Amino acid sequence: MTDPANDWIAPLGQMLDGLGIAMCLFDDQDRTQVWNETFLRFFPEHAGHVHVGEPYCDNLRRFYLGRLGPDEIERIDSYIDAGIARHRGQTQPFAFEHRGRQLVVSSLRLQGVGRLRVWSLRHGAALDLLGQGAGLPQDAGALSSLLDRVPVGLMQCDAAGAITWVNASFALKYGLHDPRAALGRTLEEVFRQAWTAAGTPDAPACVQGLQTLREMMRFTGAPFELTLPGPRTVRVQARPGVDSVHLYAHIDITELRLQQERLAEAEQAARDSATALARESALLQATLQNMEQGVAMINPQGRIEFYNQRILELLDLPRELLDTQPLLEDVIRFQREHGEFEGQPPQALAHLSPHSLGTVQPLAVRQRPNGRMIEVRSIPVAGGGLLRTFTDVTERHQHQQNIEHLASHDSLTGLYNRAKFMECLVAEVALARRQQGRLAVLYLDLDGFKPINDTHGHAAGDQVLVWVGQTLRRVARESDFVARLGGDEFAVLQRGIDHYDQAVALAQRLADALSQPWTLGKLRVQIGASIGIALYPEHGSDPEALLAAADQAMYLVKTGNRKRGSLVVPRQTRGGGAPQMS
Repeated sequence: MTDPANDWIAPLGQMLDGLGIAMCLFDDQDRTQVWNETFLRFFPEHAGHVHVGEPYCDNLRRFYLGRLGPDEIERIDSYIDAGIARHRGQTQPFAFEHRGRQLVVSSLRLQGVGRLRVWSLRHGAALDLLGQGAGLPQDAGALSSLLDRVPVGLMQCDAAGAITWVNASFALKYGLHDPRAALGRTLEEVFRQAWTAAGTPDAPACVQGLQTLREMMRFTGAPFELTLPGPRTVRVQARPGVDSVHLYAHIDITELRLQQERLAEAEQAARDSATALARESALLQATLQNMEQGVAMINPQGRIEFYNQRILELLDLPRELLDTQPLLEDVIRFQREHGEFEGQPPQALAHLSPHSLGTVQPLAVRQRPNGRMIEVRSIPVAGGGLLRTFTDVTERHQHQQNIEHLASHDSLTGLYNRAKFMECLVAEVALARRQQGRLAVLYLDLDGFKPINDTHGHAAGDQVLVWVGQTLRRVARESDFVARLGGDEFAVLQRGIDHYDQAVALAQRLADALSQPWTLGKLRVQIGASIGIALYPEHGSDPEALLAAADQAMYLVKTGNRKRGSLVVPRQTRGGGAPQMS
């Protein structure tokens, strides 16, 4: 998903995921380079299609295919041309609606990299924050507001070392009440003022920090550390830019330093006293054994030095195996032999390599053979090795799946909703076009439903709709897509057919099944359905045209005073005209 030349963008994307903000980076030739998970959540039409190097025009084409109606689709090229021009010249954020979301998009030109586009959900106060990042150009848009919220202090300097922009986190770390107070000054001046404001400008940490700044600011790119009043420790990492402009990240590593100091103290105590070592070990073991996560410590040589009881329960590993302090690769081999990783995608197994502990993927989620979802985190330890934790996230995963199901399914019948049906139809039409296949869209409108709903109430009407959904699923094939489009209108996408007679046969079976009488409490119910059929490619070459043709065919049944359950199939269109009905 990333180009090595832009590997600093990927962590930004992951951080934006945590804020519910989408991003996508394009190079100077408008080719896709990097995107994050929120981008695919906001624009699901790109999932499985967007790839590194894809031209922006292809990206736009997918976007507009899902938005344009039949009367607009012929003008898609003009929409794409306008979108490219807007992409290249955008200087201000603008809002738009997509798939039920109100989004705000900003675009930022990154010299020597390309153009970064950022999307966020539109909120009333969101735009009020634009431009508060002191020193950012106006076309930074939503990115300015975004960077003010990140926990990392960011600073931009010119060739002379003068600060040209900082975010709010930087100002907070260095005791500035307003980010603009840093503009035009050097980091050395800001650092000295922080210690002066604390009343200890002669503190050893201040003197040492000033010396470090005088030495390290000459070597852009080399990381170094500063101690601030508190005390707090920040690691400063520089990234050279173009035109002698440099961006510096100031990361608070106070807790990391405290952990390292505690570890050093524990190690020293272990060397000084065997009794202290045993006491510390017992305390650590007691802590580990009562954790909800499974924990394993892997030394620099790749051996599992210790583990807790929970890891045995989560992974079904035999105690006698881990008691031997085996190599990590031996444990992985044991798991493979017992089918632990069968059927898992490569990204879920990226943490398994035992030969690159220092660069192992920090987070992976995979499914165990027993169906439980396990989150695996790998944390590098000072001096080499890893601390690996295993957490059961099954309930969280199921909750996420429930959310996704609600977004794509009708809450009453459990069938696909209109948006999901159109998504499936778009994909199936594209597949049929590539493979020269055929498919059918059946549009159903219930007959006799309104009197039941009006006479016996909405509760009875809802039960009828549920029964209809169950009947449609029972009669249709498992490979077909069934949806409730709204009200008492339904649709079936029949895949992989060879002849229109197959669609007619399915429609007849559906009509017959829906016309059967049944009992609702003490009420005997009998309804029917008017069904219109449209075939690909005879009646339309795009999803919207197919659905419209099937809808029109159904309408002719509905208004033609035909008996319940009668069918209409459009004849093949000629010369691009509207479909004719038979």
